[in-house]
Amino acid sequence: MGDAKRNELEDLWASRLQDARLRLEFAANYLKEVQGDIEADSVSVADGNFAFEKAVRAENSALAEYNRVLRIYTDLMVSGIIPDER
Repeated sequence: MGDAKRNELEDLWASRLQDARLRLEFAANYLKEVQGDIEADSVSVADGNFAFEKAVRAENSALAEYNRVLRIYTDLMVSGIIPDER
């Protein structure tokens, strides 16, 4: 693989990693907001539980995606492993 193509691929995955990190930060902040609403008793117990479970699932999903992209990016940068994007 040529240097230009490799640099392009590295830039692409660096961008994807940044996007995944932003989604994770957003999900974590949303979970904190939900927890704050529950602690402030500004939502019903049922609504609070539903929102909390949904926020935890969203954060877990965002964390899994971040870890997946980080692994691909690290493999590319450290070991030169080209990701299979099929």
